Amino acid sequence: MSLDPDYAGRKGYDSRFLGVDARLPKLTDAVRAKAFTLPGVRGDAAYELKYHHFSIIMNREARLAFVAAVNVDATAEFRQTREGTDRWFIDPRMDAAFQAGKEFYADNPLDRGHLVRRADAAWGGSPEEAAQANEDTFHFTNCSPQHEIFNQAAKARNEDLLLWGNIEQHIAGQIGASGGRLSVFNGPVFRSTDRSHRGLRIPKEFWKIVVYRNSARHLKALAFILSQEGLIADLPLEDFAVGPYRPFQVRVQRIEARTKLDFAYLRDADPLEQGAFESHSAPGSNSILLTSIDDIVT
Repeated sequence: MSLDPDYAGRKGYDSRFLGVDARLPKLTDAVRAKAFTLPGVRGDAAYELKYHHFSIIMNREARLAFVAAVNVDATAEFRQTREGTDRWFIDPRMDAAFQAGKEFYADNPLDRGHLVRRADAAWGGSPEEAAQANEDTFHFTNCSPQHEIFNQAAKARNEDLLLWGNIEQHIAGQIGASGGRLSVFNGPVFRSTDRSHRGLRIPKEFWKIVVYRNSARHLKALAFILSQEGLIADLPLEDFAVGPYRPFQVRVQRIEARTKLDFAYLRDADPLEQGAFESHSAPGSNSILLTSIDDIVT
């Protein structure tokens, strides 16, 4: 595995990929001071680390991403499959002290969990473009510690668990008429109560917002939360046990409240804000438990 050395040539996440505005979220005053900024760059662009087909805004205090945003093209001519042994990279644009590196993943059941999924970014109009995008997903900036059952599809199936990949594939299957394109945002939920492991706080929850245009060309934004709290319950003792683990569909506003990121322009595209929520949830509930893929409200 080799890495494209030309970081200046990376275009990053395309906010107009769907033909409408689906821009990166804004950092609110509550978290802006924690974000890494590129030297010599002004405005919101200073927070954006650009890669091939995706961008990341880093929380330098947590050493993990606030948000990773990727454009997914299911109809691209070329796709890069996974080959050989994974090799992860420190992003040279950012001091290694602000990136959670390989030392946090040895001799425990914590996986290097991709935020931008390799399969989501690894596409292009040429084999070279697809390969470069694939390799970019192996930056530690795109990595977050995830329990192996949370991160690995085969182990999740053994536990009868629903993963991000299942959710994205289901949604992609529903949008053939809209050109097979998605934009996906995701990241960890940071809490002061997160357990510390080797000096790094391990997120209990992760969030995802999938944005697409339906067959009527209307913009849709579906928001989800997935918890690994039960899986890392005994983390300080390095004694991991499988516990409660379920995905939920929630309102975009709930993601905003938990992350302090501003997705205001997506609220009106959320079907749970358009009357769909009440018919799919119990009275008094603020989320929809996904017991199967068919529970997703689109």
